[in-house]
Amino acid sequence: MRGGLALAAGLLAGLWLDTNRRTNRSEREHPPTGHFMDAGGTRLHYLDRGPKDGAARPVVFVHGNGTTADDWALSLLDEASRRWRCVCFDRPGHGYSEATPRREAGPSAQAALMRAAARKLGLERPIVVGHSLGGAVALAWALDFPREIGGLVILSAFTHPQPRPDFIPFMGPAIPAAGPLLSHTVLPPMDRLILPALMRRVFAPNPVPPSYDRLPPDLLLRPVQLEAAAEQLAALIPEVTAMAPRYPGIRCPTTIVAGREDRIVDPHAHAVRLHKAIGGSTLHLLAETGHMPHHARPDAVLAAIDRVERAIAAEPACAVS
Repeated sequence: MRGGLALAAGLLAGLWLDTNRRTNRSEREHPPTGHFMDAGGTRLHYLDRGPKDGAARPVVFVHGNGTTADDWALSLLDEASRRWRCVCFDRPGHGYSEATPRREAGPSAQAALMRAAARKLGLERPIVVGHSLGGAVALAWALDFPREIGGLVILSAFTHPQPRPDFIPFMGPAIPAAGPLLSHTVLPPMDRLILPALMRRVFAPNPVPPSYDRLPPDLLLRPVQLEAAAEQLAALIPEVTAMAPRYPGIRCPTTIVAGREDRIVDPHAHAVRLHKAIGGSTLHLLAETGHMPHHARPDAVLAAIDRVERAIAAEPACAVS
């Protein structure tokens, strides 16, 4: 009995040390490339590209769960920043942004944090582009601070309550007390094994772009990011359940983009329902496109931002009734 416990403790200790070694190496080899700021007591890392003379419309990009702001840099940021001032935040606990307490894991708390950061940067009535879970954050921003947002571009977002038993395996790091032990020991090596297949499913039917090699697995599988992603995923369904009845009150220009072949978020259960809820919104279901339209069809996403910008110019008021 004692021998078995000693062996288990030794194995866990070895895994913990290996995780720390991989974390330190990944951060050393892939240091932050953006800027840092304090917003609401949280240190955030962000990319800030494009014109800053005040003439260009600010666009805030909010990435999905488990990735970083570099997801935008690897897809459409270069092209977008030729026209707009583009700010891409690492969401709390992701990339190089500080994690927030568990009670602030939901989209509304994240939206309040992003809003505070945008105000501090002087971004007036930005267009907010949110992908996947980041789309729920963008919607919460529009619901809670309607007069401070110019418009929305919602990409492949999870917007309505839906049973998702497939979320459960990814919530392990959110388990009180046991979560940090799991995220520092057994989960990183397990996740490294499944990550290639998971990435193929996320991008399917489109291929995983070669540029994604620049987001190394060990950077995405650091314990702080696993724990933040798990807590935010656990908070997602309860919060969108409360948000969904409020969507008809959104009045700012809104464009919704989703892939018809999305295997992660059913476009009919989310994008189509959101379009029906938000009066005046436009919906674009892209053929032969999966969960990552900003990679597979960056032209369509850039066109959506342009469409919202033109709508703001024509009807600048944004309000929630």
